[in-house]
Amino acid sequence: MNMSSEAVQTTHYHDGEVIPPSLAVKAMRDSGYKNTAYALAELIDNSIQAGASFVEVFCIEKRVLVREQKRRRIAEIAVLDNGTGMDSSILRLALQFGNGTHLNDRDGIGRFGMGLPNASISQCRRVDIWTWQAGPDNAIHTYLDVDEVESGKMRAVPVPKANPVPHEWRDRSEEIGTSGTLVIWRNFEEHRLTWRSGRSTLENTEILAGRMYRKFINEGKADIRLVALEANEISFNQRVRANDPLYLMTSTSTPAPFNNKPMFQIWGEQHLEFSINYQGQIHKVAVRMSWAKLETIPQDGTDPGGTPYGKHAAKNIGVSIVRAGRELELDNSWAIGYDSRERWWGVEVEFPPALDEVFGVTNNKQAATVFSHMSQFEWKNEAEPGEKYMDFVRRLEEEGDTRYLLIGIVNYIKDQLNQIRARIQDQRKGRRSGGKRHDDVSVEDTATTKWKDRASRGYKTEADDQDFDDDAQDQLVDDLVQNKKYNEEVAREIAAAVKARDRKIIFVTAEADSQAFFNVDLRPGGITEIVFNTRHPAYEKLLKTLDIDVSEASSSDLVWRIENASNTLKLLLAAWARYEEEDVPSREKIRDIRHEWGKMAKNFISEKE
Repeated sequence: MNMSSEAVQTTHYHDGEVIPPSLAVKAMRDSGYKNTAYALAELIDNSIQAGASFVEVFCIEKRVLVREQKRRRIAEIAVLDNGTGMDSSILRLALQFGNGTHLNDRDGIGRFGMGLPNASISQCRRVDIWTWQAGPDNAIHTYLDVDEVESGKMRAVPVPKANPVPHEWRDRSEEIGTSGTLVIWRNFEEHRLTWRSGRSTLENTEILAGRMYRKFINEGKADIRLVALEANEISFNQRVRANDPLYLMTSTSTPAPFNNKPMFQIWGEQHLEFSINYQGQIHKVAVRMSWAKLETIPQDGTDPGGTPYGKHAAKNIGVSIVRAGRELELDNSWAIGYDSRERWWGVEVEFPPALDEVFGVTNNKQAATVFSHMSQFEWKNEAEPGEKYMDFVRRLEEEGDTRYLLIGIVNYIKDQLNQIRARIQDQRKGRRSGGKRHDDVSVEDTATTKWKDRASRGYKTEADDQDFDDDAQDQLVDDLVQNKKYNEEVAREIAAAVKARDRKIIFVTAEADSQAFFNVDLRPGGITEIVFNTRHPAYEKLLKTLDIDVSEASSSDLVWRIENASNTLKLLLAAWARYEEEDVPSREKIRDIRHEWGKMAKNFISEKE
């Protein structure tokens, strides 16, 4: 095979290496970390793994000229802790890719050996480390420099040398320990930093770190300080507060009134624990579930999703996957994206590091890929023809597919989430969004006008002459609470509005085993309930899709909802047409009904009225 002189020179230059260091470093810089906050979380991991009880994250800013204006830009980012520190040999190992100090550690949150160097060079071109075990004056120092690696100058981690911790960092810290580590990132390419200012970087880090390390923070095992400085003037100084997606903790970052009390309640009588037999040992997997308290619904009728705590909950949608007390990710693939109920439940799955392969933990500890993919798992789609459930599970076990260990957990979560969603829906049934009240003018008043008009034209029914007295009002409340599962307060508001506005028809929802999309329920006092069956797919795809506070929705979401509702309506009509065609004996009668119903519909929705 002929090779050009340029290719020969390149081969000689890299001395036959399969993966030249410069190319490997470039690939590593572009892999793994979702944003700067996740990269910083990797360093905080290292600190906590080293026994640190106090971690400080600094963003040092400088003014630079950007389009003829001076703007703040990050010049340095540092993480300082009071952990055990490292000796010279461990420090060099910590900076080698894939050769960390916790490769075989199955007890803590570390293990993979990629964290410190990979997280660092994903954000900057140079990382310096000071570490000490007998006071900061006795620290040792070494570094990694991307420029030196790419030029071929650096082919090994420099041997650490004695170098006291710089005094400016001692002054910036609230507490320098007898032992500890200082990691400093420098030489940034602006496109690699997710946020340009120190404040934005640290505010987003607090949200993520508060959720990742919520258990450590809540138990007093970790104190994380975030600081932004410009010319040694502090512009941001914040302790990381626990951010609990289950909203069962107190003293969290949740906005008032739930900053010092739980916003959710435990689902069921207690949390559940699963036992998994893997490689001859029994391991426990905890599944914890919660759902919103009734007091999350504002009394003034405003949409709870628009409240500060509702917006906070919208950022914590999904199943929290926790490994050894530290969250890997908040997986929103378990949620129904457009459903407003999703922010009002919480699920946490916690497992030990011994099950890393079973759950599919990635080497940057940002995901559990196997478990996440099972959010869409349906065993029938993978079963062989005629294969039953237990036979399918047994086949996975025989084939060494460890997903069989997770199927029970996955099915339990899916089943419970369906029940939680139903309870949340009942909890919020009849609540008007945007501050609307039940006695405001609504489509029920329009329908009542048409109802009375039909009666005045001689099409009177027995219900038209019935009086909605106090007894009928009490019976309506009882029906809404007992049969339709409305909150009693909401039921009384609906009944009071019926009486105040002299309504003859109301629209309500309820779960029904019937195949009907809606039922007609006649109540004492001449009230007709149109009861939409929430189990019917038409309710979910038509009515619920359009039941939204437009002030909280994006334009793309609104377009999607309108298109979905339009398509659903067309399919409903297609189903009617097919029903007509198939019922040959009753075809003429059905067509007559359609004709008469069309005349009635024309009268009810006439624009003149």
